[in-house]
Amino acid sequence: MKKLKFIYITLSVLILFSCEEYLNEPNPNAPELLEAVNNLGDTDKVLNSVYNSLFNHFILSIEEDNFRSDIGAMKNRINPDTGLSEHVDFYYKTYNSSTRRIDQRWGALYRGIFFTNQALAALDHIKPNLAESDLQAWNEQRAQALFFRATYHFYLHSVFNNGEIIIRDVYEPDVTKRSKEVSSSADVRAFFRKDLEDAIPYLPMPSEVSELGRVTKGAATMILANSYLYESSEGNTQALTRATALFEELRDNFGYTLETDISKMFTSAGEFNSESIFEIPYTNTFGAELDEFDETSPHNRLASRSGHFNYSGQDFMQPATWLIMAYENDPIDASNPVNTITTGAGTQDTRRVSLRASSMLFLNDDLDTPVYDGPNVLNSGRWGGLGSRALIISAFKKYTNHDLGSANEVDANGGNRLKSGKNVIVNRLSEVLLNLAECYFKQGKLQEGINEINKIRNRWALQPLELGARIDEPETAYNQASLMERLMFVEKPLELALEGHATRIIDLRRWGVAEQRFDDLSQTYYQGTFFPRPGRRAITQALARGPITSITRALSDVIIVEGDVPATIEERRQNNIFQEFLGSAQNYSNNNGYLPIPAEEALNNNDINN
Repeated sequence: MKKLKFIYITLSVLILFSCEEYLNEPNPNAPELLEAVNNLGDTDKVLNSVYNSLFNHFILSIEEDNFRSDIGAMKNRINPDTGLSEHVDFYYKTYNSSTRRIDQRWGALYRGIFFTNQALAALDHIKPNLAESDLQAWNEQRAQALFFRATYHFYLHSVFNNGEIIIRDVYEPDVTKRSKEVSSSADVRAFFRKDLEDAIPYLPMPSEVSELGRVTKGAATMILANSYLYESSEGNTQALTRATALFEELRDNFGYTLETDISKMFTSAGEFNSESIFEIPYTNTFGAELDEFDETSPHNRLASRSGHFNYSGQDFMQPATWLIMAYENDPIDASNPVNTITTGAGTQDTRRVSLRASSMLFLNDDLDTPVYDGPNVLNSGRWGGLGSRALIISAFKKYTNHDLGSANEVDANGGNRLKSGKNVIVNRLSEVLLNLAECYFKQGKLQEGINEINKIRNRWALQPLELGARIDEPETAYNQASLMERLMFVEKPLELALEGHATRIIDLRRWGVAEQRFDDLSQTYYQGTFFPRPGRRAITQALARGPITSITRALSDVIIVEGDVPATIEERRQNNIFQEFLGSAQNYSNNNGYLPIPAEEALNNNDINN
């Protein structure tokens, strides 16, 4: 049984603004807003419209940012041009101000801000008539609205126009007065930080939250800490000091703990688990009448968009090949008994892939982990052609319903694979520890940073890091540069792939490594190989006997090509040889990791100068 989720409510006159074009659509109910709210019950309904805005997929744009970063690949790796045109635009970095999904993202965030300003205006309207005993509840509602206004401005600042975006700080019902110029990055940062700082004293601690899904002091502190971390990458040492203190506070004082029950990682049973800081509570228990592409609906499309074809997924959000291989090659801790599997015959063997890899991805050789209602059976012989799905070798697991015992995503979601009720965790304690490790490394506190990373590695029963012996070169000690390299290209992407708000592309950009990263990846050649494995019947029989350890170990279905590479593209395709991120390497500098202000905004906002 899923935990009760409070947020979704039926739209009413109190939720007054739902137009697609937030800037130029009139709002016929706007004059009635202040007349319609009389007490805290009314303002709480307006506040719920702010929470409803989280359901819009373009608030986080997980699908699009998968392709903008280095963690995502097109589902046909040899011929990526066969993908959806907008996926190709983001993958090749050829998007521009007219790209539809950029406009949708901008509009989603500013609609959310409009709702927050409505809520704040309603709260100001009723305050003069409140009893003193109601002021605490009033402050708590106001703090929630301030959190969202700050967070949405922070999201816009982090991904659009070098941080120079429009500050919208008042409720403006008059469509003719919505034109406004962009503000400097520094002014935007100061604005949303003040909102967060004003909100934090009145938000509840995580243990005190009245309803699952309400925002807390921890969530607001997380956004504030990330904003300072991002600023520290500009060389601001004071911002680094502030980020460190906030991440330490999140680690020590909020009651968050790493979830050690792996069955509660990226599963429905693990919603609002012990390390969750900010989480979107989707549901498919109601709202069935709303279309799967209605951005006000309380369900999400991510299970299908990221899921594997064998289980009725659409295979859109494919993991990059380097990422798959990094998961496969991350060494487990052989001394940890969690990694020892006892077969039905009483013999013992070691897990084929790590618990982290198994939790994050569907992998061909992860024969120890059943998925959906049976064994993990993916891609036997899939390299035998160039069809659109011939080269699908994996899939992201964390947004799918692989844990519900259903046969596939259609069954798991009541007949519609695009209506998943699985929550989306935006921020969790692992991110805190990794960001704190970065702060420590930058301050020269190498062992302290390693300690934070090892907390995460120990949870997954991975081989811990040791300062004096690199995992990849045991005869060499780590130093500041090599630890940052490991954080950037192993620890953080493997732990947080496909999570958060644009986390990976922001990281690559602020670290100053994006262009070189895409260039390096584009020069790697991979070859798909036939995946030798037993058939479904053999695996099913083995599962009945116990964990699948008696079957011959599977071989990787991708290898890195060394030596001569066929000269022609046709020869490469015949031999299943491919590259990734060629377009990213060529085009990243067009926007340098940012999105442009949409053309629609420039067209309708008289104060935007493009």
